[in-house]
Amino acid sequence: MREESFHSHKVCPAPATAGIGAVAQSPVHLLEAEGRDVPAGKPLIDTLERMGCGGVVLDEGGQVLLTNPTAERILEEDIGRAGARVEQSEWLRTAIKKLMRQASTRFTLDQDAWVRVPREDKRDVVLHAVPVGHNGARRTVLIFVDLSFNPEPRPEVLEKMFGLTPAEARAAIQITRGDTPADIARGGGVSIATVRSQLASVFAKTQTGRQAELVALLARVSILP
Repeated sequence: MREESFHSHKVCPAPATAGIGAVAQSPVHLLEAEGRDVPAGKPLIDTLERMGCGGVVLDEGGQVLLTNPTAERILEEDIGRAGARVEQSEWLRTAIKKLMRQASTRFTLDQDAWVRVPREDKRDVVLHAVPVGHNGARRTVLIFVDLSFNPEPRPEVLEKMFGLTPAEARAAIQITRGDTPADIARGGGVSIATVRSQLASVFAKTQTGRQAELVALLARVSILP
């Protein structure tokens, strides 16, 4: 039986994909044998992990060269864990194919196209293929965007960048999650008046005037390590 190619799968028009978060300190899993060059795409994979997005580097034949924990998490949640006797790289290759087959129209990985994969119990996963060069060899970075995941910067970044106190940084992050001042007050064991005072300080220090502006700002800051 002829092996299915990675370069013929399904796609839909590019959706808006705002909202990507969380930083990882050591995000990259190198699957190549020791002594091989690190594939092109590693810096992008690093950045994607900090944004809360998955990333996989594929060679011309669709073999997995490099991946990050978020990509593996998405594949495990949507496709299932690898069996005990299955090589990690082969499981990743097979899981990616299965995930892409769940979309609606066909595309090739060298197109500037997006794949939207519907899920029953949560928001869709969006896949995007980015061709990259590596010593003349063809490589593809496959990006995973989990639309059910919201961006969230580290409190330490907010404290250093905007001069927020630890309590203000926590309140800012919670308000971007959709928590109300009453929710934040109950969780922190403080009064609503205290939380409102903290949020007023957050808006002033971040130069934002509305919750929507604050959410948009923190989404941009969430990429920072």
